[in-house]
Amino acid sequence: MIATALLALAQVTAPAGVPGADVARLVVSAPETILTLDAKTLGGTPTRLAWSPEGRQLYVRASRFDRWANETVTHAIVSLDTRQASIVPTEPVWAMRYWAWKSAPSAPGRDGFAIKIETREELVRTTNVPREGSIGMSTADPTAGLDEVVKNAAMASQKTFFEILIVRGHVIDHAVNRHTAAGRTFGWAPALRGLLAFADEKGRLVLMDSQGRTRQVKKTKDVLLPAWSEDGARLAYVQKSGRDRFAVRVIEMREL
Repeated sequence: MIATALLALAQVTAPAGVPGADVARLVVSAPETILTLDAKTLGGTPTRLAWSPEGRQLYVRASRFDRWANETVTHAIVSLDTRQASIVPTEPVWAMRYWAWKSAPSAPGRDGFAIKIETREELVRTTNVPREGSIGMSTADPTAGLDEVVKNAAMASQKTFFEILIVRGHVIDHAVNRHTAAGRTFGWAPALRGLLAFADEKGRLVLMDSQGRTRQVKKTKDVLLPAWSEDGARLAYVQKSGRDRFAVRVIEMREL
């Protein structure tokens, strides 16, 4: 019953003309590390982060990919009470529901506060391509000397695909020769809050309101998977903290 009620709250449509929160009026705490995850122990790197309805647990999905991009998934639950992580057999239903609105194309209940996707293809000139590179192999005589291979490769071009996610004029994610992953660098707040959290081009955490005003959160870097609690009072994210290590961090906030 509680989960259903909170999910309904997240999906409420904000009345027309009603503004959401103002990022300038938010009181934001310093980030607190809840625990550090080891990718080797976890069985992969974090690819999803979700809050439980009551706000006492976080779900972490860890993924490992083979050379053919096949994904092996591990599911873990982080307790905010004990600050311990435990492996579970499947993804909880509440995590699936949460991820659906957290990573959606628009803010819950605010269709106008949405992601714009820009794509383009460019012919990009390559430089310093070694003999083993595809450009070098296709543009040079295999019997030619290395100097000639490099010279010919430097004059060659290859088609490059760009995908960019933009909200209110701000880039919230981008990818080259692949598609962006929903929710990897951004997360919507619940309905009525009208807020977005995202990692900027330097990996710092930024908050945005529905008017497009932004605010950088101090002491943040290498931010991934920002996720608001379902009451909008806390924001969790994952921060790469070393080789194969990821810190789960939480900030608290309230509006003046």
